[in-house]
Formats: sequence, C-alpha cells, structure tokens
Amino acid sequence: MRSKVLAGAFVIMALHPAKPIADLNLTIIEYRVLPQIGQIRLTTGRVHDPATQWNIFANLASFDRRGIILIGGDSARQISRHETIGSHSVVTTISVYPATGHGYRGGLATAAIIVMVDGRKRIDCPYDSGPTEIVDVAIKPVDGIISIRATYDDKSVDGTISLKSNETIDTKWLARNAG
Repeated sequence: MRSKVLAGAFVIMALHPAKPIADLNLTIIEYRVLPQIGQIRLTTGRVHDPATQWNIFANLASFDRRGIILIGGDSARQISRHETIGSHSVVTTISVYPATGHGYRGGLATAAIIVMVDGRKRIDCPYDSGPTEIVDVAIKPVDGIISIRATYDDKSVDGTISLKSNETIDTKWLARNAG
C-alpha cells in the first residue's frame, strides 16, 4: 500500500506543471555611452521578472551587445567596448565569471571591470565580487574625471579621481575611500 501511495504522489508531482519562480533579483550592468554630454556610464540594476530573466539568459550575447550585461551565466565571458569621447579614447572591459561554489558569494556569479582612458589604466577592480559592489561609474574624459559610487566591505564609497593624476580605482583605492 505504501509503495502505491508513493508512486501516486510521484505521478502527481511529475504531472504538475513547474513554473519558474523568481525569488531573487539578477544583477545587471547597464553600459551607456552619452556622447552629447561626454560621458560613459556603468550603472547597476536588478531584474526580478522571471520571463525577463529567462529572456536574458537565452540571449546573453545579444543583451551584452546592447549594453545590458547580466552578472550571471554558465561560462566566463568578456565584454569590451572602445569609445571616442571628444579627443579621448576609452576602452572598457567587463569580465563576468560564473558561480564557483555554494554559500555567501560562492554561489553567485561575479564581475570585474578595467577602464583604460587614453591608454592609461584608470579602473581595475571587482565590479560585483566579495566586499566590492559598484553602483555607478561615470567616466567623463572631457571633464577629466571618473566618479564612482560603490560599497566596499559594507561601507559607502563616493569618490572621484582626476585623469591628470596617477590614481587608479582598484581594491586598495576603494578600501582607503570607504567610509
């Protein structure tokens, strides 16, 4: 009798339609070029809708090309963009790495960013990994600055570097400017 009940329960479970339930937000990086105001922006966003999540996963390369970069996926990928703002060259490389394990951060995909302005490295740090979570980056080569809003080790970072300086926004810079 017990085996018949278990078999019946199994059949019911197998026939019950499974629906994906988005109980989490997927993180995206929105990459935008605003030549009219001389800026490149990288902004963190979230996607909660299950249909939209499935659409992004099914079309990662297409979304990457449009500047909607999911921090997720089954394999590592690298998205590089080259822009000219005024007389300045800006190369932005975003690397996305799949989850490598379980538990805090081990079960989540991560990302890193490198930004070169006129051939000089200006940003080289995690975008969303471990203690670093970047919220907004504004690359303003015509104005000669890069500004960033982020958190590092759960402390807010809101800072700017001059493109005339030798500073690079990296993990050490984020740690020094976290407050």
